[in-house]
Amino acid sequence: MRGYGRAGSAVTVINAFATGRGAALGIDLWTEARVKLRGEGISGSITVRGRDYRDFRLVNAVVEVVRRSTGEEFGVEFEISSEIPVGKGLKSSSAAANALLLALYDALGVEIGPLQAVKLGVEAAREAGVTITGAFDDASASLLGGLCITDNRRDELLMRADVDPEPVVLLIPGETLMTSHLSGVDFSPIAPYIEKAFEMALRGEWRKALVINGLLYASFLGHSTGPIGTALRLGAVAGLSGKGPAFFALTDEPERLAQEWERFGKVEITSLR
Repeated sequence: MRGYGRAGSAVTVINAFATGRGAALGIDLWTEARVKLRGEGISGSITVRGRDYRDFRLVNAVVEVVRRSTGEEFGVEFEISSEIPVGKGLKSSSAAANALLLALYDALGVEIGPLQAVKLGVEAAREAGVTITGAFDDASASLLGGLCITDNRRDELLMRADVDPEPVVLLIPGETLMTSHLSGVDFSPIAPYIEKAFEMALRGEWRKALVINGLLYASFLGHSTGPIGTALRLGAVAGLSGKGPAFFALTDEPERLAQEWERFGKVEITSLR
């Protein structure tokens, strides 16, 4: 029995580290998973932008969650291929969990609703230790697309809205920052300000909210705010995605901003979805 699943990347409007509530936007980068069920064991490969990736913790956790949720015992051969760089704040773990979970359900011939799939993927991410908050906002935007605003403490989708497929410029520095490295960091000093930005997002002012969120978290985590300042001067809306180090910007002139951002690191252009 074979199965296929696909899930996308996302960028951050509100990072839930400080308050447990967050928001994210789906973007047009993808992770695909193909599986073949067998009697026992777990084996396979993960390729990220053409390079092998050897950390299978999340795969093992997703398989175990699917076994529990379906009551089925199975082994699996898997192949995961991703366009989403790891350790940059672009929701690579959420996309991988979603894609693999959908592929396994497809192979088992069991139907699953999108929100149930998101919740099971978040459960697996928590068990694998690749998330601090559960990343329900990231996982929702990864699978559902659009703007997703969530309470990660309750795994509750508070609001989802479609967005126009406008251009997104990504700044992807060479360094990586894994979420697990921030375990134990006290984000309470910025919580009151992030809470205000979250309330703005709920009111529909999510563009303003993502700028405030980006400036706060970038400063707090020690990232340069230079990319956001550069983008704002060019009339773009820009923020920090997740814990970084990736930044993103929404702009009608993506090539112009991309040229300016090249001095900070690698730049790509994609779109909202």
